[in-house]
Amino acid sequence: MNMAKFCANCGAPRKEDAKFCNKCGQPSPQSNNTTHNTTTPLEAEKEMTPLETGIPVPVGTDPVVVPELEMVPLTVQEDSTEVVILSGSTVITETPNESEETQTKPQGGIINLMTGTKKKFMTKPFIYGAALLGIILIAGVAWSIFQSGSSSSSTPLVYIKDYELMLKGSKQDKPSIATKNWLDTELDDEAVDMSSDGDGGYTEDTSFYNLRYTTEHMVKFNKTGTRMFYLNKINDDGSANLYYLNPSKVAKAGEESMDQGVRIASNLDANQYNSFQIPASGDFVLYLKNYEDSSGGSLYLYDMKEEILIDKNVALNFSLSGDESSIIYMKTLDDETYDLYTKGVSTKSEKVKIDSDINSIISYSSNLDKVYYTKSTDDDSENPNHFTLYLREAGKDKQKLISDFSDVVSSTSTGQFFFSRATVEHSALSEFVEDNMAAGDLKITEPSYSDYEHEVTNTDYWGYTYTTTDVDYDAYNAAYDLYMAKMERDSLRSDLKNEEIITTTKQLFLYADGKETETTSELARVIYADATSKSIIYAKAAKNEVNKLKLSDITDTYAVKSQFENNPTETKESYIVLNGAPEKEMAEVTVDAYSFLFSEDGKKLYYMESEGEGDTISDTLASWDVIEGKLNNHQIIDENVDHYTSVNDVIWYYKDVKDGQGELLRYADGQKSKVAYDVQLGNTTFYTDDNVVMYMTDYNEKRLMGSLYMLNGEKGAKGVKISDDVNFYNYNTGTSVFYVTDYRLKNGEGDLWEYLGKKDKKQIDSGVQTMLPIQPGFTF
Repeated sequence: MNMAKFCANCGAPRKEDAKFCNKCGQPSPQSNNTTHNTTTPLEAEKEMTPLETGIPVPVGTDPVVVPELEMVPLTVQEDSTEVVILSGSTVITETPNESEETQTKPQGGIINLMTGTKKKFMTKPFIYGAALLGIILIAGVAWSIFQSGSSSSSTPLVYIKDYELMLKGSKQDKPSIATKNWLDTELDDEAVDMSSDGDGGYTEDTSFYNLRYTTEHMVKFNKTGTRMFYLNKINDDGSANLYYLNPSKVAKAGEESMDQGVRIASNLDANQYNSFQIPASGDFVLYLKNYEDSSGGSLYLYDMKEEILIDKNVALNFSLSGDESSIIYMKTLDDETYDLYTKGVSTKSEKVKIDSDINSIISYSSNLDKVYYTKSTDDDSENPNHFTLYLREAGKDKQKLISDFSDVVSSTSTGQFFFSRATVEHSALSEFVEDNMAAGDLKITEPSYSDYEHEVTNTDYWGYTYTTTDVDYDAYNAAYDLYMAKMERDSLRSDLKNEEIITTTKQLFLYADGKETETTSELARVIYADATSKSIIYAKAAKNEVNKLKLSDITDTYAVKSQFENNPTETKESYIVLNGAPEKEMAEVTVDAYSFLFSEDGKKLYYMESEGEGDTISDTLASWDVIEGKLNNHQIIDENVDHYTSVNDVIWYYKDVKDGQGELLRYADGQKSKVAYDVQLGNTTFYTDDNVVMYMTDYNEKRLMGSLYMLNGEKGAKGVKISDDVNFYNYNTGTSVFYVTDYRLKNGEGDLWEYLGKKDKKQIDSGVQTMLPIQPGFTF
């Protein structure tokens, strides 16, 4: 039984013929701009392609839980068949995709990993370090970040040694040096020191998770492996040159240290995720030069003969269309909006302006005949529903689909969207206060001395009588204190009337067949959404009962705000809509459920249930049968589970995890079986094309190494040990496995080996800092 294909970007399962991930929107290998496109012209008209964006997430962590989705300028909704999972994680992902411009830079500046300091965006220091490069694979193994776009054995192994790119082809006895001054800078010993800080962890300077932010897609191969495009001569500020070379020519040159590449362009930005793209054929390269955050950059196409200017002031999220015949891009305007354009890759084609002042691109057809995008209104600072969704079809005027909404939750290529609107309520603070002092305060007036004066008859020494006026100061002061207290309450009453509590409620809608239908009017958060199947899981919000505060018990408005500002609050109940049917409240056993995942045929719903509190929390893996739009036959698969995923409807999961290691099990046909003990979380990788699973056991967190095993994914298969003391590895189609052992953290180097089967192995090189994957895998 073949294993299902998975998204190399986020790890979600995908159908074999799917061109894009239905979870994060990443093009699948056959449709990626660095791979061969298998889409037929007829399919191309039907397929929708989102822009690539790419936001790396540290391996070994769950995606961030987002309580509310917000539309962000320049972002692209995750997919034409987008699935949003906001609560929990099915898999440990490698590179979820969002806009590099909005997400990959730390707020306030880019972190320089060599110093731990921040610099302003315009400085954009390049993040480098050989040890840091190597450790990426230690943590996550199968990157999707350096995707060559091909699992073909003709693609050479690329690794880094002495800060240079090294190549080794399948028929090449010895590796060859492909670059000269790949990092055109000097590194001191501290820059590459990965040794422990003494507490079993690593210093901030070794934040290797951040490294991928600037090194993704720096090396790309065409489908046949005959052309390699790469960034070279990278400076401290991140500026780099774009080169290409023929790997076979480099192989013939052997170990001669010389730069074999041909320079295409200069002044690309190695810090930017989307600095260049190539088609599967490798017949041209699309790239952005002289990029600035505020003004964009100049977009060029090089057709292997000359450099052709496409446009200036282009934003980062330009992209090739799914059929690789056209380009879609946005031009930066002064007011932080964008003009949207398309252009054919042919030099004879003219650019076509789709619209002005757009906010973001949602999705588009493979040949760009259809483009979905949003525009915002002028009052977006006050109005949460300031987005409008448009469709522009070739040869037609733009069509307004959805008006006045706050965000798109999930979208499809057929014009189906889950989206939300927000309702803002302004309530005076006085509405939350009972004025129990009002009646008494009406009787209180400002005291006067005359009210407290009285005449006193006095007799002097000589017997004469006279009258004087005295004041009862004690009574007067007491009355005046009452009056001042009343004045303070009057001031508080005025403040309570003038100050507001703003509460926002959300409503969830489905747009399909040209009309919108409300799904719920009490949306708290979306847990899972798939507009393709019109299925969604969400939690509802409900207002708390308002027990008014007494005026006599408060002294300022803060007391009222702190009590009621968070109203309404989220309830624990979750609801589900299956295939557009009316909502159903999920059963009590799923109240604390998260990490939902449907089977490929939609007949099973898997999820995790949490029980207990504090240190006694345990997670149970469970499932429901989905029958005629209803949940039936609740089943417990296993208890004390930590992370799971599905491979062709076979469930793989970790159990009894302690210190990052646990048992690896598989569940299929109602039966579970144990695969291995002491398996390191985040180091299990599936290569679905070959039905191969790689995992590491007995992992040493301090030295970042363990025992590497390879397993056939079929039921009952036994793992075969590849080697001990492995730090990171790389799989190639067939039985080829490359791995690095004995990684010296102090200087960031290790020994590179090739596994030849059984107990045979061959050392390829020493002093290796890291290597790029030949065949991307899905790691969890």
